[in-house]
Amino acid sequence: MVAEEKPNIREIGAILPMERGANSLTSFGLYGYSEAEAKASTTRIKAVHPFPARMASSIVWDKLPDKPSLRILDPMAGSGTTLTIARSKGHIAYGIDRDPLAVTIARTWCADVDEDLLRTKAAQVLERAIKTFKKLKLKDAYPAGADKETKAFVRYWFDLRNRKELTALSNHVSLVRSGSLRNFLWTAFSRMIITKRIGVSLAMDISHSRPHRVYDTAPVTAFQSFLGSVEKVIKAIPFRSSDNRSPVAQISHGDSRKLDFEDDFFDMAVTSPPYLNAIDYLRGHKLSLVWMKNSIAKIRNLRSTNIGAEVRENLPSQQHLAKALHIAGDVDDLPARQKGFLIRYIVDMDKVCSEIARVLKPGGKVIYVIGDCTTKGVFIRNSDAIRYLSEQHGLKLVEREERLLPENRRYLPPPTNANAGSQLQSRIRQEIILTMQKT
Repeated sequence: MVAEEKPNIREIGAILPMERGANSLTSFGLYGYSEAEAKASTTRIKAVHPFPARMASSIVWDKLPDKPSLRILDPMAGSGTTLTIARSKGHIAYGIDRDPLAVTIARTWCADVDEDLLRTKAAQVLERAIKTFKKLKLKDAYPAGADKETKAFVRYWFDLRNRKELTALSNHVSLVRSGSLRNFLWTAFSRMIITKRIGVSLAMDISHSRPHRVYDTAPVTAFQSFLGSVEKVIKAIPFRSSDNRSPVAQISHGDSRKLDFEDDFFDMAVTSPPYLNAIDYLRGHKLSLVWMKNSIAKIRNLRSTNIGAEVRENLPSQQHLAKALHIAGDVDDLPARQKGFLIRYIVDMDKVCSEIARVLKPGGKVIYVIGDCTTKGVFIRNSDAIRYLSEQHGLKLVEREERLLPENRRYLPPPTNANAGSQLQSRIRQEIILTMQKT
């Protein structure tokens, strides 16, 4: 069997259009992201991909015990902060999330990376994409299998050049046989789109999940940015296949309201539930997800069934749910629409708390990182409601801590940001950290 020839990076660079200020293919830092995004890390870990309202890694690091080989669960894993740190400390990490992009990012962050192999595969994908690009007709410059609505979405958010380049790249990334390599490449692909200011779309603030179209032509192209994005992924992954012996993390699509684990399975859970009325994660993520064979209709359905989705619901008859709603705040002062959203959130979180209690071992602990918020002028004590719901399912409060949100470390508009708007400014100013134990 003849070994596959490595692509010539310099030859690829010679084919690429070097417009829009590009100097060379390997000038990885030239195009990418804002300085804040490049430094989006704590002293212990770097983010592999922008993600709105990411849980501070310092919280997880401090809360997880040093004793290795515990089973650690994050049932709302997001980009995988809990899982990455749990694995770094020698624990067996399990993560669940409903967002397909979040699952891909988390799997990437927690995986062992072979740097040379990934660089070689990325260059091969780019080389093949360039060849496809040259023959690609504009009428075919859409995600594979895109329907009419999804095509209209793509035309609105991406210029002609990047539509063709992203089509070619996404087609060849999807053909990569290795699941782990494919996750790495999809994460690098998505990093070019999910940015704050400079990316391959026509939008800004996608990484804050508040995309708004500001460009007629994107500042950079996908071909120019792809290998640089791969380098950012490589640098952020803490595990190397050559020397890592920590247990492999188990990350899958799933719903925290109905966990597919047996009773008394986990030693500990660490999670950050969705922040009521603050972040719609899929609003930004869909700009990447459409290239991964997800239609707008499919994403819309996912959004409408997520925890905390802005879907009105009437209060069920269970007495403890009515009390949790009362504990949350002066809900009768809310407009009917917002009250319905809060009821939906309470109902969903009751199911989550019940499932976490079920899968924890007796004596096991759960750490909730929760944001209280203000909506329509009414202060909502999400943390008190979740504490109460957890108590109804056999968890007792061990510790309650408050933490001011660092303005430069979270993908939320800081309260002092003049562009945040009065409603966003007042939504979330601090996090509550609850430690609860199964009795």
